[in-house]
Amino acid sequence: MEVQSVQLFFFIAFILVQSYCIALDTISANHEIRDGNSLVSEGGMFELGFFSPGKSKNRYLGIWFKKISYGTVVWVANRNTPIADKSGMLKLNRLGNLVIISGGNPMVWSSNSTVFVHGNNSVVVAQLLSNGNLVVWHTNKIIWQSFDYPGDTYIAGMKFGKDLVTGLLRFMSSWKSPDDPSVGEYSDKLDATGFPQTYGRKGDVITRRLGPWNGLGFSGFPDEKGNPIYSTDFSLNEKEIYYKFELQSSVVQRIVLTWDGKTQILQWIERIKDWIVYAETFVDTCDRFSLCGPNGICSINKHPPCTCMKGFEPRNLEEWQASDWVSGCTRKTPLNCGNGDGFWKVAGVKVPDTGRSWYNVSMTLDECEMACKRNCSCTGYASVDIRNGGSGCLLWFHDLLDTREYDSDQDIYIRIDATELEGIFLIWLRLNYFYFLTKGLMDSQYNFNIRKSILIALLLTSSALSLIFAVAYAYRKINQWRHKGQGNTKEKLTKC
Repeated sequence: MEVQSVQLFFFIAFILVQSYCIALDTISANHEIRDGNSLVSEGGMFELGFFSPGKSKNRYLGIWFKKISYGTVVWVANRNTPIADKSGMLKLNRLGNLVIISGGNPMVWSSNSTVFVHGNNSVVVAQLLSNGNLVVWHTNKIIWQSFDYPGDTYIAGMKFGKDLVTGLLRFMSSWKSPDDPSVGEYSDKLDATGFPQTYGRKGDVITRRLGPWNGLGFSGFPDEKGNPIYSTDFSLNEKEIYYKFELQSSVVQRIVLTWDGKTQILQWIERIKDWIVYAETFVDTCDRFSLCGPNGICSINKHPPCTCMKGFEPRNLEEWQASDWVSGCTRKTPLNCGNGDGFWKVAGVKVPDTGRSWYNVSMTLDECEMACKRNCSCTGYASVDIRNGGSGCLLWFHDLLDTREYDSDQDIYIRIDATELEGIFLIWLRLNYFYFLTKGLMDSQYNFNIRKSILIALLLTSSALSLIFAVAYAYRKINQWRHKGQGNTKEKLTKC
């Protein structure tokens, strides 16, 4: 009988231990996690508990990697309200609200997530998922999740963007220091006032910009076509705008905004047991926001890196020559809407700031050009999606900011005066003339009569076009003079 009792005791103990191990990732209502205890996600990749960062003695509730890079923190709950000792406790009440209490402080932090509970049969549970997301469940529905409130780190599955229904903005904010996870001075936020893009700020000052999604990647950042490590999902609809990356292999990556303002993609290398910088958003001088000012374009392969776009000249030549480009460029010839304007194609660029742009995802590039031509305020246009020859329409109506040359398939068409286009075309003709001339001198087999005919055709075309442009320019000036004269006559008649 005693033997049976002992066996029954060990069997019950085994069941309890198994139940405890299975429930390591979950706490139910009116239960708590004390400092020193933790939750571990299924698979053991992530752990939730109290910790002290760096040299600090303050205590915070956070989530960190457990299986690899033990202690690397990815999320902090009470980042602005630290606990001075180890009296901290995480509790879940029956209304679905997660709270941190400490000693005599009944509310160090709260998730502010509550539901209306009917009777005593409603079940509320908090769970640390295998992807590192801490969620609160109520009748199989998520009523709160840590992924909605990121800090300095993004991991696979988290959304970066804006919920247009609730107004929730999911963004990155740096730690104040390696020992202090409270909100620092740097942030990365989605800007959706025009076509969505990302601004990096120091305080309220924009310091860098990640260009909009172009179908293959972020404009001004390496394309992700064929990336075997991760894929990026961009969603733009009436309910939400967000970016999200998902890992496609066993490789582990995270995106971190460091306390000193660097946005880095870090990758875990098992062989050396450490993180390496896989990519960084700020890599050279041209990544500084609007380095070359309005209507300037930056090229890292040139010295100095800033030049004016075609049809523009430095607004302040003295400053420009002193390598102070912030004032940017102004038009050489003012636009005369509908009478001699055209577009100059700039190939391979990071598109200008889209903060005040207009877009349509279904238009063709030809329709986009016509839309820009019809609007006298339009300063340039481009495709929204550069895949399969381009689709969608992106229009600018102000000065073009933060444009840079970049090795990509993204092009932009800049509105300039016809006289500027004439000059560009004549340069093209002269280059062709030089090409055929040198080819004829170098290639003795090249037919002299064919060469002579081509050169004559080029010269005649150049002369004819110059004459046409000159006549058109003179006609425009005469019309302007006539309209001005008519206006003065009407003014005199009115006075009489």
